[in-house]
Amino acid sequence: MAGLDWDAEATLHERDDGGSELQYNFAVLKKGPLRELVAAVVGMDGAQRARVVIEVAGGKSLNLGEILELAAREGMA
Repeated sequence: MAGLDWDAEATLHERDDGGSELQYNFAVLKKGPLRELVAAVVGMDGAQRARVVIEVAGGKSLNLGEILELAAREGMA
């Protein structure tokens, strides 16, 4: 995850549990700079956090573990 652009355009998605065990639909919660979306995830309760991923411009997708690792590394968590 080194070299991520904190100002890169990103999208925060929430899983829709209407999907199967292996495939879920995702709804867009918010768009903005990566830094803003990581901070938003840090501010969520545990149940909501478990349902989100961040898609960063350029095709990189961050799962919850990666999001929280970034937040801790940047002193946000």
